[in-house]
Formats: sequence, C-alpha cells, structure tokens
Amino acid sequence: MDLKDFLSVPRLETAKRVLCVQPHPDDNEIAAGGTIAWLADLGVDVVYLTVTDGCVGTQDASITPEELAATRRAEAERSARHLGVSDLLWLGYHDGDVPEERELTAAIMGVVRTVKPDIVLAPDPWLPYEGHRDHRLTGLAVAGACILSGFPHARSEPHAPPHGVSAVAFYCTTRANTWINVDKTWHRKIEAIKMHASQVSQSWTTLFMYVDMKAREVAKGRGCARAEAFKVIPTILLHFNVDTEGY
Repeated sequence: MDLKDFLSVPRLETAKRVLCVQPHPDDNEIAAGGTIAWLADLGVDVVYLTVTDGCVGTQDASITPEELAATRRAEAERSARHLGVSDLLWLGYHDGDVPEERELTAAIMGVVRTVKPDIVLAPDPWLPYEGHRDHRLTGLAVAGACILSGFPHARSEPHAPPHGVSAVAFYCTTRANTWINVDKTWHRKIEAIKMHASQVSQSWTTLFMYVDMKAREVAKGRGCARAEAFKVIPTILLHFNVDTEGY
C-alpha cells in the first residue's frame, strides 16, 4: 500500500486562497507564473509574500541598493497584477540577509495567520545544490510556519489567532507529484517575467530558452505543451514521516 492510497495529493484548484511566498521579487513568476495566472482565472484569491527587498540583484555598481529595491518593488507590483494577484505583502528583509529560521518562521507564520490561506506555495528548500540561503531558509521557514500556524501557543510575529494550512506546494523541485497545464496562461507568465526588466533585460534570451525548455520537458506525456511542476505535501506530512519524500 502506498501513502497516496489513503491520503491523496491535495489539488491546488480546490483552494479558496493561496499564499505564494518568494525570497525575492520575480521568483514566483519564474517558477510558477503560469500556475498563478491559472489559479487566479479560476477565481482563487492569490496573495504574494516577498521576503526580501531584492536590493542586491544587479551587477551595475552605479545603481544604489535603495534605488534597486524601489525599482524591483514597482516591477513586482506590475507583474503580479498582470497575473491576477489580489494583494502583495513584503517582509522587507535585506536581500541576501534573511534572518535565521526561527525569526523568519515567526514572521511568515504571522502572515499565514493573517491571510488565512488554504495552500502555501514556496521554493523547495531541499532542492539539491541550492546555494542561495534566502531560498533555503524561506522554504524551511514556510514549512515550519505551516506546521505550527494552527497551534494557538506557537509564537508568530505579529501575534494572531491560529489558522491551519492544509498543504504546502513547493516549486523548483526535483520530487514533483503535481503537474499543472499552463498552455493557456504561458504567454502571461512570459509577459510577467519580462516586467522584471531590472533582472532579465540582459539575460532574457538564455532565461527564456531554459524556462521554455523545462516547461516542455515537464509536460511530456501529460497531454499539454507546457507544464509547471510542484511537490504538494499535506501539512500533516511535513513532520515525522519517513514516506514524505516519495509521496
């Protein structure tokens, strides 16, 4: 018997509200923009939470960190609205300098309890060779926040009444169990990524080729041209379960 035989993989489209947590402005669009647009089109309330200000993401020394942060915030607002996102929230940590897991978990839990999502999207912190600590810590903090957010005595910042999350959907994962057909929303995903001009204007050709290649690769045998992949895990399986990896 397989774990999925008595605990089915949650379906993203059954959520009424989804919280999409990204370490930096543009991560959501690159990893899950087609799915986010698809959910919004279905009437799901999609909310963004961005952990950092993105102030490090340039090789142009003439731009100050403050200028870049302001530019990236404006780009993120425009891009998210293009996909149908209803609200954007910011933790405002300095890019590359997110706090350690305990503090970040409490901050994300405060947002989870306030927004009250059914499902939370986040980067997979167990992605092999992920070298960016912002991504690793964000994914781990999301997992921890979703485990604890339903417990009234668990500390959140700010303090808020408990709220249980049904599942976490990790994007940019090597252990996918869910594949979303994004043929109808692909053009909006690409347009949304292009709106992050400060990040992609110099590398667009390479980025587009890779994103398109992966979407086509993931879609093979699934009845569509392009797809996005996720590891969707019921919150109950995020703790003390040896079968979650193969779920």
